[in-house]
Amino acid sequence: MMFRRAEGVVLQVVDQRAFLLDATGTEMIVLNPVGTMVWEALDGPLDVGAIADSLANRFEDVSLAQLVSDLGEFLDELAELGLVVPVT
Repeated sequence: MMFRRAEGVVLQVVDQRAFLLDATGTEMIVLNPVGTMVWEALDGPLDVGAIADSLANRFEDVSLAQLVSDLGEFLDELAELGLVVPVT
């Protein structure tokens, strides 16, 4: 499945942490530096595998399968919060 950033999300990055506020102003989430890397990778619609491939060299001690699994869960969580949307 492909994801992209939701419209209207407000972003502020401080000390490698992204502060995201949804378009309605009701949900705010602070991403750790790894989550911030994922957010930055979503500059266009991407699938979980493509994001994992782009980050794999930064996490050599994590298998690609584990990275894909973790990213899938993370993006599903962001989708539930309305911060990313699935693209078909």
